Amino acid sequence: MDLHETLAKLTRHPVFKEWHTENKEYFLAHAFLMLDEANKNCMQIGFYNPAKERMVTFFVADDVKKTDEQEVLRSEGSIQQLKPEEVKLTVEEAIKIAEGCFKEYKETAIKHFFIIQNAEGHTMFNITYFTQSLKTVNIKIDATTGKVIKHSKQDLAQFA
Repeated sequence: MDLHETLAKLTRHPVFKEWHTENKEYFLAHAFLMLDEANKNCMQIGFYNPAKERMVTFFVADDVKKTDEQEVLRSEGSIQQLKPEEVKLTVEEAIKIAEGCFKEYKETAIKHFFIIQNAEGHTMFNITYFTQSLKTVNIKIDATTGKVIKHSKQDLAQFA
């Protein structure tokens, strides 16, 4: 799935148009995609309202569905606006870069997903792999240049 094509499909859809008419204060915050067979054709596009600290997510697949406003759990820093024009890499290019980096860890992935977001001063693909050895490998790739910003491996137990 391509971010730009998905956003175009979303913004043309009546569900989005109706919602957006009444919710101009929301901005594009992220695009999320699970990379498993069941979810690979559904991109979740999140819009954030900083005054309310609420997120609305649109599920874009064959059709478009929307969630109700949801409270946002933030770990550190504020949620930044995602500027689609800064996303130059395709999903396929970002995954190829991530897979090259992932090989360095000599792990076997059982599931992986990514979020396109503006964080840490970069518009980035933030790609996470869950491994058979119960670890996560996180790879952050600049969405404009394709440069790996950073990568790391952690035990899943550290998230508990």
